[in-house]
Amino acid sequence: MNILMIDDDQDTLAELRDILEEDGHEVQTAGTLADALQRDDLSAFSLILLDRSLAHGAGDRHLLRLKASAPDAAVIIITGSADLDGTIEAIRLGAVDYFVKPLQPEWLKVRLRRIIEMREAGQRVAHVERLATMGQMLTVLSHESRNQLQVAMVCLELLALEVAGRPQALETVRKIERAHQHLLQLHEDVRGYAAPVQLHRERHDILAIVLDAWNSMLPLRKGRAARLNLEHDGNPLCCAVDPPRLEQVFRNILENALAACADPVEITCGLGEVEFDGQRTVQIVLQDNGPGLSREQKRKIFDPFYTTKSNGTGLGMVICKQIVEAHGGTIGVESAPIEGARFVIHLPNVEPPREPDRTTARARLPAR
Repeated sequence: MNILMIDDDQDTLAELRDILEEDGHEVQTAGTLADALQRDDLSAFSLILLDRSLAHGAGDRHLLRLKASAPDAAVIIITGSADLDGTIEAIRLGAVDYFVKPLQPEWLKVRLRRIIEMREAGQRVAHVERLATMGQMLTVLSHESRNQLQVAMVCLELLALEVAGRPQALETVRKIERAHQHLLQLHEDVRGYAAPVQLHRERHDILAIVLDAWNSMLPLRKGRAARLNLEHDGNPLCCAVDPPRLEQVFRNILENALAACADPVEITCGLGEVEFDGQRTVQIVLQDNGPGLSREQKRKIFDPFYTTKSNGTGLGMVICKQIVEAHGGTIGVESAPIEGARFVIHLPNVEPPREPDRTTARARLPAR
């Protein structure tokens, strides 16, 4: 979090800076309110800690000016003496909290975490609302645009028949067809990204869904040396999931692996029951033997419209993340112990606990 502290007590500023930077926050300081208001980057701060008893006037009297210059920043008032009227007035003017000196480091950290969680929750709600609006617009546009794209494809097919004996003209038609297919895929991806994820859950074995995704890619694997290696304990691992939507997640990751890897392609899928974030989950690890992901790719892979493919839409992994999170799970990319991309998915496990099988089963599925 980017934090600005406004206080004329240098000892307090130093103490607060140490506490906040220890937790990884970026901290800037100002000795007076005038210094703070003159900053060109004031609107970039997520949190402002404001001393109520500044030498040039009570800080909470200037809250409205401060909020006008940094409307998205949460403001916390800090004071050496607590009084109910002062607290009420600060909250009325837009402060989100009110601390009394001397500050207790652990207490401050807890309150900041609460503010961060509230801001993230608000951002998630705003994101959902934006997606809902996009979905409504795309629903209106989808029918007509789909019809026009289908008309264009029929015309291209007829044109290809007309120029069948003219190779150069036919190649031009094929290029237009490829561009048309890319536009159609972009249309479908944007529609899928904007529409809320609707799940039809049933209790299903996760391994079976992985295999369905792999088998559905037989045309893509034709003529290639590609194998899926399974590592699991041989017991069913079931979750309450929407099988087609979850298959979409696995298929997207597997397709990316096939596109990134040179033959022979080795993809390993490890499945197991683990405790993650305080709950029992099924963990699915998908790792390939390709060149791996750069630091930038790892950071941006779930960002909308980010892609390194010449014909990619940059929405495949974003939609995967939406589907997994709609299931109450998580998806992330990790550094692989060897070369290759490594995706880790956790899904809540609804099955009762069972004794683990000490024997690890490994299956190798050759490309067909």
